[in-house]
Amino acid sequence: MEIFDGKTKPSSTLLSSRFYPETWEDFVGQEHLVGPQGAVRRLVEAGRLPSMLFYGPPGTGKTALARLLARHVGGRFFSLNASVAKPSDLKRILAQAVQVFQATGRPAVVFVDEIHRFNRLHQELLLASTEAGQVVFIGSTVLNPYTTLSKALLSRVLVFEFHSLKESHLQELLLRAIHRFYPGRRMAPEALQRLARWANGDARRALNLLEVVLATVPEGKEVVPADVDRWVSRRFLRFDRAGDDHYDTVSAWIKSLRGSDPDAAIYYTLRLLEAGEDPRFLFRRLLIFAAEDIGLADPRALLVAQAGAAAFEQVGRPEGDLILTEVVLYLATAPKSNTVLRTLQAARRAVLEEVWAEIPQHLRDRHYAGAEKLGRGEGYIYPHDHPEAAQHQRYLPEALQHLRFFEPRAVGYEAQLRTPTEEVEE
Repeated sequence: MEIFDGKTKPSSTLLSSRFYPETWEDFVGQEHLVGPQGAVRRLVEAGRLPSMLFYGPPGTGKTALARLLARHVGGRFFSLNASVAKPSDLKRILAQAVQVFQATGRPAVVFVDEIHRFNRLHQELLLASTEAGQVVFIGSTVLNPYTTLSKALLSRVLVFEFHSLKESHLQELLLRAIHRFYPGRRMAPEALQRLARWANGDARRALNLLEVVLATVPEGKEVVPADVDRWVSRRFLRFDRAGDDHYDTVSAWIKSLRGSDPDAAIYYTLRLLEAGEDPRFLFRRLLIFAAEDIGLADPRALLVAQAGAAAFEQVGRPEGDLILTEVVLYLATAPKSNTVLRTLQAARRAVLEEVWAEIPQHLRDRHYAGAEKLGRGEGYIYPHDHPEAAQHQRYLPEALQHLRFFEPRAVGYEAQLRTPTEEVEE
């Protein structure tokens, strides 16, 4: 827990915790929020500071903006991190914030970082004082608030989304940090670019890496790319199997496959794989895709996906990545049709919504004593008794004759197919 008056600088030994913006112009990135026409900035400059929720990836300025807002309003700022705090800590802070309001007539700012760590009951401790205007609540979360936070709390706050910082943002931030905390230190442009790229949109990570690199390079020596590479064995890939990163990347992957873009499809495949996604999950989705989005346009697609999944189990990584790549490229470049999906959906609707029609007599089972007396199977035409095993009879119940489930498209192998209805009509 931390309390300061909006002017006192936070105490910390980490560069990322000491380097906070003090003015709007100091803030790097998030122009849609803090730029001259930014939503949050315009609210503050209009004299309003409503309760807000900041949502976005780590290291994008959520805490920095909360501190900047407290500095602008000049009020008390109470900070709490829900990952380590208890609900009793929140109750105590809220009580202190209400006392500030009663003494000054001005609401204090209560900032709760990682608010999603509190359950919905504890989140709703904020409702009464927030709604009464005694407290300005600012929360931050890296998870989608619409799926993780209390609906009652969401209805009382404005939600602002933060975006990952661009490399240009991070380079600007790093240069400012060097100028302010390490005057005279020199860093080659390539090293600065390397450091910003490794941070992958996370300012906190970039600043922490900068601090480590400068601590290990003599002051008179220029920092070169090799000095950065010494501390970063591989790029940091932001990924959360239960969060938006996972679902957004998988969505982009499937849509790229469906759109027949092999470049995008393999890029997102590797983005998932290198970030730690289970290859078995990827193959399960590919098996589904082969039936749902390719189907009869190329029936071999399902066989390729199934064979790839089995082969990957035998080989494993890293050589199995070749197998995965082959399957992805095959599916991405295969002709596409969702006839299988449409047929399944149409037939399921008929089963669940249409009349429960009697099975025609000529299709019923007659392999039991007495079936012939009941007329079971009477009139059935055995297709193999006719040239090319053609169909010359109706198979759907009489009440469902008007329905059509399978409507093939003129795509790939599917273009060669004809429906049973077309056969009968001829």
